[in-house]
Amino acid sequence: MNSKKNILGICFLIVGILAILKYFGILIISIEQLMGTAFICYSLPTVYVSLGTGQRNELVLATVIFCIGVVYIVKSYFEILDARGIVFTTILFGSGAVLFLLFIENMKEKVFLISAGTMILLSYFSATNFKEWGLFKYANKLGDIFEIFWPVILLAFGLSVFVNRKK
Repeated sequence: MNSKKNILGICFLIVGILAILKYFGILIISIEQLMGTAFICYSLPTVYVSLGTGQRNELVLATVIFCIGVVYIVKSYFEILDARGIVFTTILFGSGAVLFLLFIENMKEKVFLISAGTMILLSYFSATNFKEWGLFKYANKLGDIFEIFWPVILLAFGLSVFVNRKK
């Protein structure tokens, strides 16, 4: 537990120093770059400390935070026009990375490796071929329809939970 507090403290120090340098104009950095750096600075040592300890929840959380940090940094350097496409690709790649780290944690579970390879391969295809095949166009239409009916779905789900509760 002490090493995790040290990691968090060092991460806060790095982000604080970068924020002060940004405030005084010494460092020109966007908030996305700052947050991405913070997430990466926290997640890399946390993954290293969590490997081999059996603490899968921390391993998964740190891997997801790392992927979010990478997305922030990539978004700050590149103009991404299709936000839904990058989110879908990121979710697939992040899931694959988490499953791969779970395989590294427990190499007896080959299902983690197979699932990780599948997810990472799907993320590659979603970044390259899915747009050419027209899948994003249909996914965007489905997303737009889902946005329209989202309040109705939430209300129906809430009412079903309320009606089916134990009395």
